[in-house]
Amino acid sequence: MYNSLLDKIDRKKAKIGLIGIGYVGRAIGEGAARAGYTVIGFGRRNEPVEHINSKHIKEFTATTHFEDLAACDIICSCVPTPVNEDKTPDLEPLISSTKRLANILKKGQLIVIESSIAPGMTRSVVLPILNESGLVPEEDYFLAYSPERIDPGNPQFSFSDIPKVVSGYGEQSCQLAYEWYSRIVVSAHKVSSMEAAEFSKILENTFRLINISLVNELQIYAEAIGVNMWEVVQAASTKPFAFMPHYPGPGIGGHCIPVDPHYLRQDAEQRGIKLSMIEAASNVNDNQPKTVAKKSLSIVNSKKHNGTQPRILLIGITYKPDVDDLRESPALRIWNYLTKQNAIVDYHDSHISEYNGKKSIPLSHEVIKSYDLAVIVSNHSNIDYSLLHEAGIPILDTRNVYNGSGGIHVYHL
Repeated sequence: MYNSLLDKIDRKKAKIGLIGIGYVGRAIGEGAARAGYTVIGFGRRNEPVEHINSKHIKEFTATTHFEDLAACDIICSCVPTPVNEDKTPDLEPLISSTKRLANILKKGQLIVIESSIAPGMTRSVVLPILNESGLVPEEDYFLAYSPERIDPGNPQFSFSDIPKVVSGYGEQSCQLAYEWYSRIVVSAHKVSSMEAAEFSKILENTFRLINISLVNELQIYAEAIGVNMWEVVQAASTKPFAFMPHYPGPGIGGHCIPVDPHYLRQDAEQRGIKLSMIEAASNVNDNQPKTVAKKSLSIVNSKKHNGTQPRILLIGITYKPDVDDLRESPALRIWNYLTKQNAIVDYHDSHISEYNGKKSIPLSHEVIKSYDLAVIVSNHSNIDYSLLHEAGIPILDTRNVYNGSGGIHVYHL
């Protein structure tokens, strides 16, 4: 079975199945199809399935029928792994999809888990469910773990440009994953265990969380001494080694950075280990939207004296520029806090046509002037920042769009 699948991979005759066709699954599907593999992606909802099929990508189709994946040689699980309200891991999407996968599992298939999870979860959560099929890993089927590294909206690094870390339940599983990924991305890097691969992904995102939270905290000090934090970071970046620039902002969003470290933290706590740095960084990030909202109200109150409800326009509400993803977006928490403080909140974002019962506000001088403050939360590239600036209303620039300048009506974190 090993040699047969290896031969299919080499001749690009292996059929690829995807569980989940969001940002991750779609990118893998498009990359594999471009490399010459036939791909079928499963989605629960009609909308993403229809979106993929409407693009008529050669060798890449989508379906709402899970059973269609049974005919695939390689199946990648790309389901989300969020956290609950109390920051504990929510494994329901992973567990439920793996149970469905166990029902169609066949001899000779390679199963690859791409979801971000704590070290050991492929072995302790996924493997026992797959084994309920009666098949034996490394004998009847193959199991690998390779964490996704998709960066939505990044024009510099697409899926195929980013190296893949690969691991397996056994040597054959790892080698099969290595051979396949080596044919669809720039390179693949094998590690000795699934736990090492799982940990590597959590480390990547924990590194980002801690460093961004650090500069957000230092921004408070920078403001107190009258120094521009972006200028400080840019100056430090001239050092050609041992420094990586991270910049302050309204808070970290998305499905990875603010979420994945909690998988690591909880697993460590269950082992009697307290990861205090992760906890501190998470607290800074959780408080950042409230800090932005408070500063917004402070700016409005310093300018507004007629006692009417403050009108605030959020510019960009997705979690990062040039994507249509609202998951964990700091803009939504800023919005919620402002509303609780009796502010009237609207938004402009061409990537999100409607949210929270409101539609995106088209920008014009007249429209902008009807607000007491504009808050730049997500700096999309298609926004006319000159138009926003020329309207003359106070602007809170959380993304340094105006490069620390812009006149007396532009405020910075």
